[in-house]
Amino acid sequence: MSIKRTTKEYFTFNKKEKRALLILSVLIVLLSIYPSLVLQFSSEEKVDDKIFEAEVKKFYAGQSQVAPENENSNIEILQDDFAANSKTDSIISGKKIIQLFSFDPNTATENDFAKLGLETRTIKSIINYRSKNGRFKSPDDFKKIYTLSDEDFNRLKNFIVIANAVQSGKSTDQKSFASYQPRILDINTADSIEWGDLPGVGPYITSKILKYKKALGGFSSTDQISEVYGMKPETFELIKEKIKCNDQGSASIKKLNLNTATKEELNAHPYINSKQAMIIVNFREQHGSFNKVNDLQNADCFNPQEFNKIKLYLSVN
Repeated sequence: MSIKRTTKEYFTFNKKEKRALLILSVLIVLLSIYPSLVLQFSSEEKVDDKIFEAEVKKFYAGQSQVAPENENSNIEILQDDFAANSKTDSIISGKKIIQLFSFDPNTATENDFAKLGLETRTIKSIINYRSKNGRFKSPDDFKKIYTLSDEDFNRLKNFIVIANAVQSGKSTDQKSFASYQPRILDINTADSIEWGDLPGVGPYITSKILKYKKALGGFSSTDQISEVYGMKPETFELIKEKIKCNDQGSASIKKLNLNTATKEELNAHPYINSKQAMIIVNFREQHGSFNKVNDLQNADCFNPQEFNKIKLYLSVN
């Protein structure tokens, strides 16, 4: 086979092969120029570096004007300029604006407390305490308001200013001492704040005192405070000269009706046990209604000392 013939066999194409070769060549050309076409006809806008830098500077400038957030809440605090001798601040919280300013809890109005962000029930407790001649002698005394949360106290404590907390001068001190009268607590009308003012009486004992008063129907003697569960003898000795009972034997005491009270109602009273309650009911069923409280002695369920204690809490009509 000659070289000429061999060359002709390898480099000569039929119609089909020529058409395929042409299509392949066109594809190669298109693929080679495609990137240039995309860049030329793309509509994407170029980012201006200077505009981006300007936006970043504007963002950080705005951040520097915002005060740090309160660690205990999502409330944003906006710092204002302070007056010469007072403290003032504002808090934006959800639906309302809370204003922080110097205040005396002994003289502040209900509107003042509302602006400070206190709840309505807390404001009522403060006003009720003051209406009974209660007085806050130091910022820590404000914490005795049992409806005041720790969060609110910590938020307000640095704004509390007690007027005349410290008096100077000999004549002023002598006048203050001469006009001072020890405050005696009425055990039937005192609330939890007033009980908390007494030495040795904390929230736990206060709750027990109020619960015992309710179970009794009211106190008839200051000695009954010593009966309160958890009341230590030394604590009672410490406070007994600071308390009084103005309602002894009065109609303000809630009484049990011997002729209508059920066994359960009688047994609920601290001075009547379940056996005594059952005897009273059985005696009433056998002998008819009691005509007077002293008739209960005929049932022979109380000794004289017990009867003297319970008779103040009983009635027959």
